[in-house]
Amino acid sequence: MTALKKKWVAFKGNLTIPAKMVGEEKDTKVQTGEPVQVPAFYADSVVQDGIAEHCDAPKKKSAAKKSKSQPAEPKVNTLAEAKAAVTEAQAALDSVGLGKPAGAEIAALKIATDTLDALQG
Repeated sequence: MTALKKKWVAFKGNLTIPAKMVGEEKDTKVQTGEPVQVPAFYADSVVQDGIAEHCDAPKKKSAAKKSKSQPAEPKVNTLAEAKAAVTEAQAALDSVGLGKPAGAEIAALKIATDTLDALQG
């Protein structure tokens, strides 16, 4: 049996990748803009359908450092401030037009939502 060729894609919205599509045992939940490696046929299909874009593989060391060493990029002290930061980050992401790079906005939203999640417990 030959291994399937794989490609990296970043989805334009949060979704669940069906396990059968990627040859896994469980469905995979993916966040907006999160690079994920999937079989080439599936990657090409979701890109053609406009729900994902081809992207480069994530840099393991820098991505791990950012998420662990900078858990609260927006400095917040209260739950209300964290909610406001998420709202602002989402608005910034929403203002980016389709087909335009939104990596910084996606990263800012992820940091803001992680911070909010941490405060909510």
